[in-house]
Amino acid sequence: MSDEELRQLIAFNAKAIEALSRSFSKSQKEWQKDREEWRKDRKQMYEWMARLSTSQANFWEIQADYYRRLEDVEDRQAKMLEILDRVTDKS
Repeated sequence: MSDEELRQLIAFNAKAIEALSRSFSKSQKEWQKDREEWRKDRKQMYEWMARLSTSQANFWEIQADYYRRLEDVEDRQAKMLEILDRVTDKS
């Protein structure tokens, strides 16, 4: 191989290495961008799950309160019926 051919081969290899380096750098930046996007999406999903969990807890608390109040109303109704039975004539 002559010196000129060797220089051309070295120059070609240097350009190929430079192109590969740019390609790798670009791929790495895209990967980092995707990873950041996934991190943000995952964070948002966890926030939504926390909100859903809070909403479910509030729902169950309200439902329990509703049933307590319904039971109170039933107890009052039973007392009123008992009073009415005592007051009214049973003839």
